Formats: sequence, structure tokens, C-alpha cells
Amino acid sequence: MLTLNTQFDSAGYLSRFSSKGRIRLEGVLPDDDAAAIHHALEQETPWELHLVGGNGPEVINRRELATLPETDIQNRLQEAAERAQNGLSWLRLGYDLMGTVDDLPLKPLADLIKAPAFARFCEDLTGLSGLDLIALDAVCYRPGDFLTRHTDTAARLCFEWGFTVDWRSDWGGQMLFHSPSGDIEGGIMPRLNDLALFAGDQPRSVASVAPYAGGPRFSITGRFA
Repeated sequence: MLTLNTQFDSAGYLSRFSSKGRIRLEGVLPDDDAAAIHHALEQETPWELHLVGGNGPEVINRRELATLPETDIQNRLQEAAERAQNGLSWLRLGYDLMGTVDDLPLKPLADLIKAPAFARFCEDLTGLSGLDLIALDAVCYRPGDFLTRHTDTAARLCFEWGFTVDWRSDWGGQMLFHSPSGDIEGGIMPRLNDLALFAGDQPRSVASVAPYAGGPRFSITGRFA
């Protein structure tokens, strides 16, 4: 059973969230548990391909990927890249954790996040109340993967819980926060066991992962209404 580290300075984080609309917490799980989640993401997650193609968002599971012609896959990747030039697009691996995940090693973490105590933990640090989890996903960005600038006005609070090890800043993959004029106001480096909480209406993106990155970027993401 996973246990949250709740020994954080609530007053300090409340002040920071009030002024910036985002906070980052280090060491939210014990080190051994965080390492086990990283292993599960790296070795034991049945990843699907998530992208925005010519017909909008698509999810292609492993079985479909095995039967699609290579030219078909490449065309969809190209469409995702072309859409990124002018608007919202993404290319990454993902897996929906909101449903039944009884057969996955990620189940203990999914159960922890779905429990009311996690919502209360987030409320205590942000000053929000009545948070209701509406989305939960495992996410993997490989070299070349990206998520363009966007906001999520349907979500009062979003989070990204990082489970990436030994990342370098020049490999890209940072969560970037954008000002109304398009400047970068801040960024969060991919790390192991860091939890970022941020308002859904903050413009943000995930920088494209460099082709020379030494491994994938793993995280668990979610949204509260």
C-alpha cells in the first residue's frame, strides 16, 4: 500500500499557488515506492499511441499498431506534426487509468490518486475545495514526442507526477508555462517523484523531447473539476 508524504508547509504552498497558480512538491512518495512506479512505467505498462491526426485525437492500441501498415503509421505521425504548426496537437504514449486497472502494477498508485484523501491533500496545498477527479493517465514521451501550447478551462486543477530518472535539461521534455504574450514564465524539469499542481487555465506545453535523449520521460497526469 502506498503512503503519501503529507509533511509539507501548507501555508507556504498556499501562498505560492495563490500568486502563481502552480506549485511543485518533491518526494511525495517514499523513494522505494517511487522507484517501483518508474519500473512499472518502464517495463510493465501496455502503452497505446496517443496523437492528434487528420480526424482529431486518436488512441491506437498495441493490437491495432501491430496490424497497421508502416506507411499508415508514418502518415499519422506526419499529420500530428503538421497540426502542431498551427494549434493543439500531441504525440506520445499513454494509458487511461480512470477505468479498471486491476491487472496493472500501477494499480496501487491509481487507487491512491482516486481516493478522497488525495483530493483533500491537493485542496490543502492549493486552497481549492470540492475537487473531483475527472481524468487520470500514465504518459510516456519518447524522442520527438510533444504537446503543444494549450489550456484546460474544464479543469480547476491539473497535476503531473513525474517518474523520470537521470534526465538532463538539454533533452527537452519540460512542462513549460506561457505568458499571455507567449514568453516562457517557468518550466518544470522531468524528475523522479516530483508532483506539480497547476491551475487548468494556465497556458502550458510539453517541450519536444530531443532525438538524443537518453530515455523516455514518464509521468502520471490527472485533472480535477
